[in-house]
Amino acid sequence: GSNAETIRVGVCAGPYQDMFEQAIEPSLTEQGYSVKYVEFSDYVQPNNALADGEIALNLFQHATYLESFSKQHNLDLASIVEVPTAAIGVFLGKAGSLDQLPPNATVAIPNDDTNLSRALRVLQQAGLITLDASVDPAKAGVNNIAENPRGLSFQQVNAEVLPTVLDSVDVAVINGNYAIDAGLSLKDAVASEDPQSDVIQQEYANIICTSADKADDERIAALVDVLTTDEFRTYLDETFDGSVLPAF
Repeated sequence: GSNAETIRVGVCAGPYQDMFEQAIEPSLTEQGYSVKYVEFSDYVQPNNALADGEIALNLFQHATYLESFSKQHNLDLASIVEVPTAAIGVFLGKAGSLDQLPPNATVAIPNDDTNLSRALRVLQQAGLITLDASVDPAKAGVNNIAENPRGLSFQQVNAEVLPTVLDSVDVAVINGNYAIDAGLSLKDAVASEDPQSDVIQQEYANIICTSADKADDERIAALVDVLTTDEFRTYLDETFDGSVLPAF
């Protein structure tokens, strides 16, 4: 039936829908599929929609988030393939530079567990805080900060809201997709993840995800083929200009 030819893709704001539209959809269209996008405004709905069968696949999360979400909500979801991923970055709000942070500067960070740990790691890498070495850095929270010499004060907000609070805090740590969507350039980040790092690639490279019952679907196989083409690589180089985690 016509349903088999339509691929409903769940996305969040940011460069991933563009990537899909510009670099993936044309090849799928050539193969006779039509792609429909369903945009979600947060990081919770796209997995529930997958479980409910409203969409065939989604593209917004990394493996660490998928694992933790699936456990919490008891969902049977499957990661299909990693895709190139925009890194998380530290952006200056009211502060003029990281060196000149005022005492008790406010730092906005994402409030969901996996991205919060990720933000703290980047702040540690930037020399602003030290995390307790005995804690798994992928699970670190604000209470695992061992040293905070500048007395930074942390504001935890929804990841998608971070760009809008940037002007009212000294510093914000913003996920790459939301940063790009808000017109920020990852080149303007004063610190960011090293896209080449093994840790980052293993834990935080974004994935295209489906429900377990669709993992062998021909539509999914067609999609994976597109991601391995030279055309797709060229698109990435031109679009992300090196500030992306190369997943291939």
